[in-house]
Amino acid sequence: MNESFDLNPAVSGLIIDHWRVLRALARLGDQQPESTRARVTAQVRFQLGRLDSTLSSLGVSLVTYEGRAFDGSLPPSAQNADDFPAEGSLFVAETLEPTLLAGGQILHSGKVNLAPEQ
Repeated sequence: MNESFDLNPAVSGLIIDHWRVLRALARLGDQQPESTRARVTAQVRFQLGRLDSTLSSLGVSLVTYEGRAFDGSLPPSAQNADDFPAEGSLFVAETLEPTLLAGGQILHSGKVNLAPEQ
């Protein structure tokens, strides 16, 4: 059975924006004193869990790619691919937008930044 899954682009955008805000909040939390950092980290972890749970109930998964080898077979587009020569191994240094999947179907391909493997 190969069913098509349709996610409203506005909802898809809202999911990605929510993920971005949580990622930004996590980075800001890392810059805070330990007492604040612990609370922010716990809240980000809780909200990411809620997002994942809600998406799972819809049959949607959110995928990030940090640390994975990038050979062009991953769904996201590489925003800085032209910064590197064609030869040489690259890996995903940062996920800028996650990929949204449902039933093996790509709903949103996502965006990443690459870096050369050391």
